[in-house]
Amino acid sequence: MTVDLETKSRVDCLLTDSAMFIDRDELSAWLDCFEDDSRYVVIPRENRARDYPVALIHCDNKARLHDRVTCLRHANKFNPHFDRHILSTARILSLEDGVAAVESNFMIVQTTKTGESKLFCAGCYEDRINVTSPRARFRERIVVLDTFSIPTLLATPI
Repeated sequence: MTVDLETKSRVDCLLTDSAMFIDRDELSAWLDCFEDDSRYVVIPRENRARDYPVALIHCDNKARLHDRVTCLRHANKFNPHFDRHILSTARILSLEDGVAAVESNFMIVQTTKTGESKLFCAGCYEDRINVTSPRARFRERIVVLDTFSIPTLLATPI
């Protein structure tokens, strides 16, 4: 499928910004990457392939995402670390009514405060992105993890 450069640029900017906001611990800015009625799901590949609805995280609107970030900031205890997203190029599968269906791959390396870096997880993003406004936003982000098992607590967004 061919898409105009402006649309491709908006998609690429959103994907890069989203990853960088998480990596820089700018989670309020990360929340701004989502529409109010958006959906964010983190699901293992096995469950996605079998169409099982069981997910590790399921937020069906931006308010729930906001609650998750608030809990992360004030209530949750987790291993202190730094995330680093490594992203593939985005593949736009379709564009209908200003919403792009997009796939991309990712890996996340976590580095502890002592400097030890390990692969945290890998997988793909299945996104539906509203590209009609000057700044694209996620209408839906489904994070498909390559495995159900991740090495440590899933606290920060993926």
